[in-house]
Amino acid sequence: MGKDRKTERVSGRTRSPLGPIARSWLVFYNAANAIGWSYVLFLFVRHLLHTLPSPTWYEGVYGAVKDPLKAFLPLSFIFEVLHAATGLVPSGVVPTALQMFARVFIVWGVAHLVPKVQTTLYISLVVLPWCLCEVTRYPYYVTNVLGVKSDVLLWCRYTFFIVLYPLGAFGEVLTMYAALGPIKEGDLHLAGIPSSLQGAFQFYYYVIVVFLLGWAPCWWPIYKHMFRQREKALGSPRTKEE
Repeated sequence: MGKDRKTERVSGRTRSPLGPIARSWLVFYNAANAIGWSYVLFLFVRHLLHTLPSPTWYEGVYGAVKDPLKAFLPLSFIFEVLHAATGLVPSGVVPTALQMFARVFIVWGVAHLVPKVQTTLYISLVVLPWCLCEVTRYPYYVTNVLGVKSDVLLWCRYTFFIVLYPLGAFGEVLTMYAALGPIKEGDLHLAGIPSSLQGAFQFYYYVIVVFLLGWAPCWWPIYKHMFRQREKALGSPRTKEE
């Protein structure tokens, strides 16, 4: 019960104690994500080792990591939102959906459809912060569900985001901005999309603009919220008791 109360104070939401099935599922899900993001990070590092010190090392980053990202990001989006919506985890539905949708959109809606952005440095500014954030966040969730205390993971979970979150958001915005020109010129990879639907992509340029103007300003409120969570998680014992 103490662990559950602490989780409620950090998140600001209440949650009933987890049953054995729910607990087992969350352990499996978070462990699988930890492994998946570790694999993506491994692919990223392996690519660096094979290409550095070439000044164009970043051009092959997307090709090295695209397959696992394209496979599990949509599934993670669905499960993360379902977990929040059903109260299985004490996260907010809207912030969770916004963050996860942004990642799916960057991979499938931008990098996949706009080949020219695949070889930009901006993709690396997106992938690396994602990996470094998640290889600590998901292991922290595993230990939290199991009731195992890890001060190291707790500190990493509520500290790494200070640098990684704005860096990742900056990379996402730059990636979308770099896609505007090719989209306007119609330089899109539409293979596999039915011809009856391809006409809809004439509006894609405007979708990107709306996304830049609508999503990008939202990162600051979320960033401040994460600092409030950090204060509750890592603050003094007196602060935690309050």
